Amino acid sequence: MADGKTVSFGPYGGAGGDKWDDGTYNTVREITIHSSKIGEINSIQVVYDVDGKPVMGQKRGRLTETPHTVKLDHPTEYLISMSGYHSTKSRVVNSLTFQSNKKQYGPYGKEGGTRFESRLAEGKIVGFFGRKGDVLDSIGVYITPFKTTVPSVGPFGTSGGQQWDDGTYSTVRELIIHSGWVIDSIQFVYDNVGKPVSGTKHGSDGGQLSTVKLDSDEFLLSFWGYYGQVDKVVVIRSLGFQSNKRTYGPFGMEDGEKFEFPSTGSKIVGFYGRSHKYLTAIGAYLDK
Repeated sequence: MADGKTVSFGPYGGAGGDKWDDGTYNTVREITIHSSKIGEINSIQVVYDVDGKPVMGQKRGRLTETPHTVKLDHPTEYLISMSGYHSTKSRVVNSLTFQSNKKQYGPYGKEGGTRFESRLAEGKIVGFFGRKGDVLDSIGVYITPFKTTVPSVGPFGTSGGQQWDDGTYSTVRELIIHSGWVIDSIQFVYDNVGKPVSGTKHGSDGGQLSTVKLDSDEFLLSFWGYYGQVDKVVVIRSLGFQSNKRTYGPFGMEDGEKFEFPSTGSKIVGFYGRSHKYLTAIGAYLDK
């Protein structure tokens, strides 16, 4: 179901067992892995997404007493890479680790043997394939590149904290900001073809809660702010937003180095950045 640009990596492991192929989907929602006491990956089963609906793939391998389940924060979280180890002797998969646009999951199993990794600079995992018997003999992934035609500006801030990426939508409906001396957190509600989609909160609760609800015919054009050092850490200290109707903010304290997202006349359709306890960086995607 992915487009012709989808590429495959692998499979990594041995040639034993039977060949399997889940095919490709819109994205991955959930993964369940069973591993053995000696460290092998016995099975994997993936729940995919097709146009907003979950689709459960088949169990590949056998069940054991040690299950691990990864539930992604769909639709704002997606897998960007898979890595692991396969045995150089028994030629089976020993360990698996998954990296999303928000966090790392794993390692599952026992790390040892020959390492492998599948990743595109800008893409997400949309399917799995490999070989299986009583254990997972090999595994590979399908990855679809992101559309490179979506322009972005930023991120503004620093490299501290964990990377996050909400992706792109039809427009932005709502902003939820906690702020005081700094921007403690920010969360967006997007519009996906007429339906609201709540993004993940980036940062933590603290300071004053401010909520901006845009009109049905209103959209964001630009934003600006300040970043500076607080408790020896550089964070976003202030944010303000400009829509096609009015100005919102500033939220937080305008102190430090100023940055500004220039208005191009195109609406903002998504945000990305970095965060830990506070917001440390922010950038945005524009409608093409």
